[in-house]
Amino acid sequence: MTKNKTIAIFGATGKVGSEFVNMALQDGYSLRVLIRRKKSFKAIDDNRIEVFEGDVTNPEHVENVIVGADIVVSVLGNTHRNVLIMENATENIFRAATAQSNPPRCLMISSVGVGGSSWLIKAMLTLIGGAATFADYESAEARVRNEKQVPFLVIRPYALTDKPATGKYKIIPGDTAHFAKPIARADVAQFFLESVADSSRDGTSVNIGAA
Repeated sequence: MTKNKTIAIFGATGKVGSEFVNMALQDGYSLRVLIRRKKSFKAIDDNRIEVFEGDVTNPEHVENVIVGADIVVSVLGNTHRNVLIMENATENIFRAATAQSNPPRCLMISSVGVGGSSWLIKAMLTLIGGAATFADYESAEARVRNEKQVPFLVIRPYALTDKPATGKYKIIPGDTAHFAKPIARADVAQFFLESVADSSRDGTSVNIGAA
């Protein structure tokens, strides 16, 4: 894949998203990002980034960002127990992608424990975040896995840390994903960036942890 591709990013101001933005710029990509408040985006003055102010739960705002993009990267997450956005945002992203004459590939973050990848992690996350929060992730991922028109990859990282990047990761089978090691957010961002250029896992869900 050539590096003159354009990536639409959702969740760019989060910790994984911020790492991904920096890496993608260093790798020569152009970016389109959706931000709730432009002042919260540190790279707003970079002319390689087109910044849109809006909300991922608004279909029109999402479509504005996706139009003209070659790849979509979503590193969104529910940050509050009572504010559930994952299913809604995912539906908006895939509806907008499907509407394009040449649908962009969509790389989506999820979590180990979703999709039957670990009953233990599912129980823990349900206890910590609440049943409704976990159910929202389940519904969002199910929406992606049922997609027939848009190429996709679901990336499920294990417990995230703020440790420095190692440049390494390990792909873990679904039935043993609860044995994964916590992974640095920067390494998750690196895996996303590598997946932008590598479509060999399209149509699958991948569990990753630290190597």
